[in-house]
Amino acid sequence: MNFFEIFNKVLLELNYRTVQSFDAIYKSEHTKILDAINRTNNEILASYEWPFLERTTFIDAVAGLCSYAMPFEGMIKAVFHKGERLLYTTEGYKLVLGKLLGNYYSIIRDRIIFEKADYDRVYTVVYYSTNYACGEDGEFKPALEKASDISVIPMPYAEHLLVYGACLKVKANPSYPKFGFWNTMYIQALANLRQKSPRSVESEPFISLK
Repeated sequence: MNFFEIFNKVLLELNYRTVQSFDAIYKSEHTKILDAINRTNNEILASYEWPFLERTTFIDAVAGLCSYAMPFEGMIKAVFHKGERLLYTTEGYKLVLGKLLGNYYSIIRDRIIFEKADYDRVYTVVYYSTNYACGEDGEFKPALEKASDISVIPMPYAEHLLVYGACLKVKANPSYPKFGFWNTMYIQALANLRQKSPRSVESEPFISLK
């Protein structure tokens, strides 16, 4: 279910009139709903180490260099070299200066730091992507923007989570007649997603940074 379809589902739950096209979304209340859908999507996906967000990439490290631009948007789960897991250190400057040797890595701003060596290496990085939406062209992106964009939350969980979660944010009042129903449906959908979350990462392509 795409962004526009989710939006109209929220309108129906709120007893508002649906719209015929994404271009017809202009009211301040409409904008509030779009924002609520995105915030719900982001909060759910940032709250847990979802298997379907797990990705793997390779970094080809060049002899004499230790600092590399991060080739992805996300949070690192683990780094490996020749099958051995590297330890994380907060003292990345020691790796840069050659004062810390061995299987370590660090992060300085938007760069990943390894030990400086006199030979080429290949590091395997496992991470959780923070691209929480996908366009109709298959390109992943941080947020839902266009009518045809979809959440990376698998269906059928995405529909209930985004619709009821957005309704809870728009009508953030426990005394609202449907608030209890929305909350129950949202909690149930979230529990189902955590219990039955598919491991779709196996079909994801690898990225190699040269």
